[in-house]
Amino acid sequence: MTSTSTFFDDLRFHIDEDNLSVRSEQLRARLRLLPLMVVAQMLIEPLFVWLTWGIASHQQLLTWLAVAYLLHLAEAVLWLQRREFVDTVEECQRWSQDLFNFALVFGMMWGVGTLFFFPGDLLTQVLLVCVLMGLSAGAATMNSMHPPAFHAYLIGLMLPLIFRVMVEQDETHVALGSMLLLFLVVMLSSGNFMSKFILLSLRQRFENESMARQLAAMNDALEQKVEERTAQLQHKTDEVSQIRDVTIMAMASLAETRDNETGNHLKRTQNYIRALGMQLRSHPRFSDFLSEDNIESLYKLAPLHDIGKVGIPDAILLKQGKLTPEEFEIMKMHPLLGGDAIAAAESGLPTPNRFLHIAREIANSHHEKWDGSGYPQGLKGDAIPISARLMAVADVYDALISKRIYKQPYSHEDAVAYILQGSGAHFDPDVADAFQTIQEEFRLIAGKYQD
Repeated sequence: MTSTSTFFDDLRFHIDEDNLSVRSEQLRARLRLLPLMVVAQMLIEPLFVWLTWGIASHQQLLTWLAVAYLLHLAEAVLWLQRREFVDTVEECQRWSQDLFNFALVFGMMWGVGTLFFFPGDLLTQVLLVCVLMGLSAGAATMNSMHPPAFHAYLIGLMLPLIFRVMVEQDETHVALGSMLLLFLVVMLSSGNFMSKFILLSLRQRFENESMARQLAAMNDALEQKVEERTAQLQHKTDEVSQIRDVTIMAMASLAETRDNETGNHLKRTQNYIRALGMQLRSHPRFSDFLSEDNIESLYKLAPLHDIGKVGIPDAILLKQGKLTPEEFEIMKMHPLLGGDAIAAAESGLPTPNRFLHIAREIANSHHEKWDGSGYPQGLKGDAIPISARLMAVADVYDALISKRIYKQPYSHEDAVAYILQGSGAHFDPDVADAFQTIQEEFRLIAGKYQD
C-alpha cells in the first residue's frame, strides 16, 4: 500500500515543505533541458510538414507549424522570465503545472497532426511513425525528471497515432498498431523507471547532505566541548603551576630568611641564570639541554639552590665571625641536605620528574668547581650538571656584589674580574665567557632588584 501510494504521489508530483529540496532539484534539471527540447522539436516539426506536404492542405500544415512555433516562443519567454524561481512550494507548483500544460499541448498537437495529416503510402507512414517514436524516446529520456509532463506528452502523442494506424484495419496496420501499443507500454515503463531512479538518487543525495550537515554540527559541538575541556585543563594546569611556583618561593624564602638573606637575592639569581641560559642556548655544548622549557625551569628552580640551609644549625648558619674548619665542614653539608630533601620528594612520584631532577641538580651541585676542588662530591668538568654550572656563576656574582655582616660588597667590575679569574678553575670556561658577554645585563638585573 505504501509503495503504491508513493508511486502515485510521485506521478502527480506532489510538492510540500518536506520534499521541496528534491522537487526543486528535479524541476531545475528539467528546466536546464528545456532549451534543448524546444530546439529539437522546432527542427523536427518542419520534417513532419514536409512528410505530409503532398497529402494535406498547405495552409493547414503551415497553420499547424505556426501554432507550434508560437507555443515554443511562449514557453521560451516563460523560461527566460522564471527559470530561477524554483525555491518555494508555490513557485515549484506553478512550474509543475506549466510544464504539464505545455507537454500536454505539444503531445496533443503531434497526435492531432497524425489524425488529420496521416500519409497515404505505407513507406511515408513508417517514416512518420519512426519520427514520432524518436520523439517518444526523447521524452522518456528528457522528461523523466517531471513524470506528469512525461505522461501527458507521451500519451497525447502516441494514443492518437495508434488509433490512426489501427483504423486502417489491414493486417499490416494492425501489426504496426500493436507494435506501437507495445512501444508505448515500454516507454511508459522506461520513463517511470528512470524517474524513480532519478528520484531515489536525489533523495539519497539530500539525505547524505543532511547527514553530512548533522555530522558537521556534531563535529563542531565536539570541537567546542574539546576546546572548553582544554581550556579547563589549561586553567587547572596554570593553577597547579602557580601553586608550585609560589611554594618554591615560599620554601626558598624561608631558607634565605634563616641566612639573613633577602627575597631580592632570589629574584636576582633567578634572572641571572635565565640570562646565562638564553646566551648559551645556541652553544653546541649546551643546546641539547637549554631548551625553552628547561631555561624556564632553571628560572623557577634557582631559588631552591640553598634550600638545604634549613638543616644547618643556627649557631653556624648565623655566626657573624669566620667559621672554624669543623663548622665549615658542617656548612658544606647544606647542598647534600637540599638535594636529599628534593630526592625524597621525587621518590614519592610514580615516574621520574624532569622538573624535580633539575631542582636536585641545582641544590646538590652549585658549589662544585670545574677543577674538582668544590663540594660536596668533588665533581669535575662536565660531570657537574649544566644547571649547577650556571647556578654557580649566578650565586657567586650575587654573593660578591651583596653586603654581608662579614664583608663589604664588591663593585660590579671587581665581581666580573673575580669570575673571569676563576674561569677554568672554579667555573666552566664557556659559562664564564658567556657571563663576560652579558655582564652589563647582570649589572642591570642587580640594579633593578637591589636590596
